[in-house]
Amino acid sequence: MLHRAFTLSKLVHENTLTQADASRQLNVEHGVNINSAKIMITVYDRLVRGVIFKRALSSSDMHYYLAQFFAEGGAEALLNPLTALWLHIEYYEDKNSVNLNTLRDIASQFDILIHSGNNSLSTINDEFDNSVQESLLSSPEERQRRIDEADEMPSSRTTSVKVYNRNADVVASVLIRADGVCESCGSQAPFIRRKDNTPYLEVHHKIRLADGGKDIVGNAEALCPNCHRKAHFGI
Repeated sequence: MLHRAFTLSKLVHENTLTQADASRQLNVEHGVNINSAKIMITVYDRLVRGVIFKRALSSSDMHYYLAQFFAEGGAEALLNPLTALWLHIEYYEDKNSVNLNTLRDIASQFDILIHSGNNSLSTINDEFDNSVQESLLSSPEERQRRIDEADEMPSSRTTSVKVYNRNADVVASVLIRADGVCESCGSQAPFIRRKDNTPYLEVHHKIRLADGGKDIVGNAEALCPNCHRKAHFGI
């Protein structure tokens, strides 16, 4: 059912199917309540666009969606979905005075795939980037020949993820030092956290923990989301 919901949601997002038709198909094929089906489709769209959503999926459904984004597009495909999920968590916790611990755990697990520099994931991404570079240097005829001979359905493999227990006092000290200003570009934090009215900045380790960097204030900086992405993916 989740696979079908994900697939239909993608078609709606791509404007090849209406939300009403997709909802009816989920209802007929899997008995999903029409309103629940609409929520699943709407949340998919918000995740892809990286914007806040207010109606939630179950924790297991959210885990499946994030896993599918990663399986189809790698770590970069998680950037918008995780941004949207963290915005949802902060909105929901503030509105209802609760802690969404399970959703926070799920978001953190997938966040690691982007920020931790996990060796196995880095190796996979490096291998893929090298393959893309080789393809760019190929002739159009050679590239098309490989496309024609390749399987249309992608293969998959499982990676392990190492999670580092970061020091919350280091994060807090760096945020206080930054005082709401990105320590890379010097711009004000792009928005205020709904949960506690503090400037939104992300704490980044200059030397990655995975590379032996220390979890200390001197090895960390508070960055706006754009500079944080640049630190990980830019030149």
